[in-house]
Amino acid sequence: MTQLSIVLNTYDMAREAPRTLRSMLPPLQREVAPGEYEILVIDNGSPAALALDGMEFGGIAVRLIRVDPAQSQPSPVFAINAVIREQARGAAVMVCIDGARMFSPYLVRRTLDALARAPGAFTYVGSRHLGPDVQMRSVLAGYDQAEEDRLLAGCGWEADLDRLNGISVWAGAHRYGNAFSQNESNAFAVERELWLDMGGYNEGFARAGGGLCNLEVFNRFTERQDAQNILLLGETTFHQVHGGAATSASGFFAGSKDEFRQAAGYDYRLPRYDFEVDTGRAWRREEAVGKWYFG
Repeated sequence: MTQLSIVLNTYDMAREAPRTLRSMLPPLQREVAPGEYEILVIDNGSPAALALDGMEFGGIAVRLIRVDPAQSQPSPVFAINAVIREQARGAAVMVCIDGARMFSPYLVRRTLDALARAPGAFTYVGSRHLGPDVQMRSVLAGYDQAEEDRLLAGCGWEADLDRLNGISVWAGAHRYGNAFSQNESNAFAVERELWLDMGGYNEGFARAGGGLCNLEVFNRFTERQDAQNILLLGETTFHQVHGGAATSASGFFAGSKDEFRQAAGYDYRLPRYDFEVDTGRAWRREEAVGKWYFG
């Protein structure tokens, strides 16, 4: 049986999604083997269908699931829930709501290992933004896709995904500028049955992009009774700028709070949870990544 189904949601990401997918596959993903995981790429109503023609998948099963624009919802929560419920074959699922976020090199391996040693755990990783500053600010200062393409072309990520650390900064999910405090993750994983038992994404989040649905699900899983939360320190996702709702729309967070209250039944707050830190010592992650946080 496939151990892990990675569900990658995309919308209008012809530039970003192929890079993200490539970062999720061997040889850039290290110490993984065919049969251990599958990737389900959702093209959620893009005006022009996403094409993966000519890509090499390194022996990993990759399925592209097209949701016709006439049938798609502005929020991805409906498509993600349906794909996990009806099409995922893994014992566990990794949920990636934003298809523009590239992976670090041991993210899949360490997720597989953590879930194997701690059944029922919730694993998660950090978040970074490509560019000189968090993208909510950098785009206002002129950072755009052309500049990002130049950064990526010059950093050598095709040989080593860790080189993305040198052209990125911690995302806003890391309050106080450190890797140990966050309120969401774009590559979290749980057993599939636990995801289904807890209802998956809350479908009350209907805004384009899902509003604050990823923050709500992070709160719900990390704060559940007897939760075992495992931070895979040193692994992260790297956000490519693409004009998405959260990183390009001024006031997105403030404008989503009413929907959060209605969908979740409480005002948004930072999560309160205990967690275990997996330092990735077996993979020498501190040596590879360097300083964990910025003071």
